[in-house]
Amino acid sequence: MIRDQDQAASLRRMAAGSLRAPSFAFIGSPGCGVTTIVAELSTSLALNGARPMAIDGCAGQHLARCLGVPATATLESQVVSLAGLDEMMTRSRHDVTLVNLYARPEERALFSAQLWLRLGGAFAALERDASVLLVDAPDPAFDPIPASVADNLVLILSPAPESLTGAYAAIKRLSTQFGRQCFNVLINRARHLEEARELFARLSSVAAEFLAVSLRWVGFVPEDNAIRRSQTLHRPLMEAFVQSEAAAAFGQLGLVLPQWHTPETGRISTGFMDMLIAASRDWAEQGVREWP
Repeated sequence: MIRDQDQAASLRRMAAGSLRAPSFAFIGSPGCGVTTIVAELSTSLALNGARPMAIDGCAGQHLARCLGVPATATLESQVVSLAGLDEMMTRSRHDVTLVNLYARPEERALFSAQLWLRLGGAFAALERDASVLLVDAPDPAFDPIPASVADNLVLILSPAPESLTGAYAAIKRLSTQFGRQCFNVLINRARHLEEARELFARLSSVAAEFLAVSLRWVGFVPEDNAIRRSQTLHRPLMEAFVQSEAAAAFGQLGLVLPQWHTPETGRISTGFMDMLIAASRDWAEQGVREWP
């Protein structure tokens, strides 16, 4: 097992070597627990001495509630606000920095160059100070851009029947339209290891038959009622029920997360927000977007 200090040092070396923090976009069908996983892994990383930044790319402020922090302004609100990045960010009591980058894709595409420059510069400074970015990305069926510009993709799969269908659709869209080929797969809410392995095998079989992609198993989080109890309390599981089975899983996953870093984007110093806005503009200008 990687020791806590080794894990934190590993993240810092990765960030220093690439002039910015490596990013991990977590994606999955609605209801499969993506937001919870981002919140708990961010908290786990912070408790182990890293400097995680959690990025909320979804509507509804759900990530703030999972982290137990107040709601913030969003990226979209900056079109009519002069407050800038300060009002879009907060910090949890466990030292997780949360930045809300939610904006409808068509709104991101219309950001002025001045607004882009102002926000991008401030965000880049935060990004350089962070160890790692964990992005609560929207379902690629509705907005694929946040996931497409991340260094790494983590696909969340649950036993729910619609989760497998949604996972395959996300893989297909990101691979065929954005050239993404590597997907880390994390199983959530599995009753036991055998069920988790079976779900991964089913997804791998379908993907291998129709798509030229690589799926990598990275672990699973067991079904645990303690997660719902912690959400009722608006406290991270890693704090509220640290002895629970799911908390132990998140602790282990946080320790090995640096090993998932196999970037496909090739960007060295371009910040995540710059990539997000630039890709949104390009997507719109190509005239092939499918915004809902």
